[in-house]
Amino acid sequence: MQVGDIMKTDVKTTTPQDTFAHVARLLHDNAISSVVVLDGDRLAGIVTERDLVNLVADGMDPRTTRVEERMTRNLDTVQPRTDIAEAAEHMARLRIRHLPVVERGALVGIISIRDLTNWAVEELTAGHELPDLERSHTALSAAAEINRGG
Repeated sequence: MQVGDIMKTDVKTTTPQDTFAHVARLLHDNAISSVVVLDGDRLAGIVTERDLVNLVADGMDPRTTRVEERMTRNLDTVQPRTDIAEAAEHMARLRIRHLPVVERGALVGIISIRDLTNWAVEELTAGHELPDLERSHTALSAAAEINRGG
């Protein structure tokens, strides 16, 4: 099973010049927990719910703080052909919950630890004759590791 088989392709994006209030609206309206930041066609960063909470906790105003001031810039990415277990291990090692998927330098999707967990649970409980036990275990272990690390 590969990342491309379970990734979300309807990735919500913003620009570095947008405000955190704009990002909060995207998160809320789409019931998601991260927004990818694009500078033109270039992947520039990511903003998560946690970034928004930290911004408010630090006393900053989401209506005036621009995304480029607080986005996560050092993004790791995977390709659609990346094995699910490899992506899960990568996310656990880096303690990240969202991983943009790129192909030939272009954003084509995003995968979250929730996507991996949902896939693993479905794989184990759906009555498949030969469930993918190894990848399912890896995905669930990665999710547990990330959740333990906060």
